[in-house]
Amino acid sequence: MVRKALLITTIVAFVYLNQFNMRSGICYADDQYQIKFATVAPEGSTWVKYMQQLDKRLNEKSNGRIKFRIYAGGIAGDEMDVLKKIRIGQIHCAAFSGVGIAQILPMARVLDLPFLFRNIKEVDIVREELSEFFSEQFRNSNFEFLTWVEVGDVYLFSQNPITKKDDLLGLKIWTWMEDPISKKTFQAMGTSPIPLSLTDVTTALNTNMIDTVYGPPLGAIAMQWHSYIRYMTTFPIAHSTGAVLISKDYFDKFPKDLSKLFKEEVQSVMAELTSELIRQANEAIEIIQKSGVTLTPMPAENEMKDFYKIHDLVALDLADDIYPKNLLDRVYKLLESIRNSP
Repeated sequence: MVRKALLITTIVAFVYLNQFNMRSGICYADDQYQIKFATVAPEGSTWVKYMQQLDKRLNEKSNGRIKFRIYAGGIAGDEMDVLKKIRIGQIHCAAFSGVGIAQILPMARVLDLPFLFRNIKEVDIVREELSEFFSEQFRNSNFEFLTWVEVGDVYLFSQNPITKKDDLLGLKIWTWMEDPISKKTFQAMGTSPIPLSLTDVTTALNTNMIDTVYGPPLGAIAMQWHSYIRYMTTFPIAHSTGAVLISKDYFDKFPKDLSKLFKEEVQSVMAELTSELIRQANEAIEIIQKSGVTLTPMPAENEMKDFYKIHDLVALDLADDIYPKNLLDRVYKLLESIRNSP
């Protein structure tokens, strides 16, 4: 009887102490969060290096309670694959370009309209002013918005020089499959865009299926597109915006102190990454030039007006389809205020 009573007492004491330790934080078994992050950026890239820095900072500042597991180089699939995996809980967090964002919150694509912004100052102010609004909209779509990320200015890369709208006629232009904005843009330019997945673009260039592509300079180098083309425009056709998002279901499991720490560190590191990517984008243009690609001169003022008219056509055509018209008007008012300020 004594031995039996001792055994029961020991078990009760063990259960009590275990529960106490879990509540007090001595045992972190149920208080650790491993965030599975996916990116198409390869190992060793600037993106992955900064994510590794973020992992280190979060690990240190949270006393080991937050860690990242990084799936780099597209091993988790493209953006559509990653989105599916987030929705079933296999992946928690990722950086999405406009194409991925369109599957989550189409209205955010208003920021990707052609010839919308004239400089980076306009981009920064509009994104900042709309961040709270978009945060709520992403939350309604079961994602927690963490921060915008820089994809950069998007240029045309072609076999023939493009300095005016008519130069686009007859070109075989790639458009990202299932991207209505690029499709509408190139149709408004008078071309018949050829939809392909991102992974098929290099082969299509090599076989002359297409002769014109678009993207940021860093992307063109990463995909080696600059090896297949002869010209690059000096005027961007759009500014591409990305976002770092995490599953709301997973984020809501974080204690309040960790959710605050997590957001602050992500935003801090992504700001540092953005500065570095802007610097590297300028270097990328120099590398593209040195590879033998010619930068076409800026279009004349009247030719630029033709391009700006393309914005008007695309923006109004997609209003109340991809984004509400009142959201487009809100962006226009912000830009008007910026352009009229001293």
